[in-house]
Amino acid sequence: MPEVKYNFADKNFIVTGASSGLGRQTALELAQAGARVLAIARREEQLHELKSLFPDNISIAALDIREYEQMEQAIKDFVAKNSKLSGCVHAAGTFAFTPLKMYDEQVAKDMMDITFWAGIKLVQLATKAAYANIGTSNVMISSISGIRGQKAFFAYSAAKAAMKVAVQSIGKEIVAKKHRINTISPGMFDTDMTTESARMRDPEEIAAKQLLGMGKTTDISGVILFLLSSRASWITGTDIVVDGGYLA
Repeated sequence: MPEVKYNFADKNFIVTGASSGLGRQTALELAQAGARVLAIARREEQLHELKSLFPDNISIAALDIREYEQMEQAIKDFVAKNSKLSGCVHAAGTFAFTPLKMYDEQVAKDMMDITFWAGIKLVQLATKAAYANIGTSNVMISSISGIRGQKAFFAYSAAKAAMKVAVQSIGKEIVAKKHRINTISPGMFDTDMTTESARMRDPEEIAAKQLLGMGKTTDISGVILFLLSSRASWITGTDIVVDGGYLA
């Protein structure tokens, strides 16, 4: 059992990438803590399975977050049913090998669109007066790859770095309404996407650099919940590294 528990009763959050991995774990923990969650992802079957675990707390929207009108309509419907938002978590992302000499330009563009631009649009909507309470907390998932570029992953590193720097700027804009925004930069942790990433890299190098070994989604989700909570009310515009010692 976790040593730290949160009470998010009567709070409403959006979580993208909620059909698997970190997004799913975050949506589950928020629902367990009493929050109402709009879980957004493309894979409808997995979203229905998630909702079945907390049917009274989790609403779902199966859509591509690059379709901004669809995303806004889903948020509008969620707010109409549940009241205004307390914040959002942008955990959606995509990952691909992009060596300079042979990268696929469309794949690289998709990574930027999903990881960065869709996240920016989400924050715009999650802090919009029509949908948001005063003082929302918003968390964007960056990566240690956005701090230290990884060989042959320049597009992924660029998208994650862009998110981190954008949050510093956005934090200054939205503070007038007491909104907060932060990024988390995880190291390698166990999801389908990061397992694929690890397969492309030298496992001995990962083991040597990530001092505490491969992480779990719960190692990251606990930090997300902290940032969403009132205990982090004096934290905005910054990045928290949760990397098992990789950058040490």
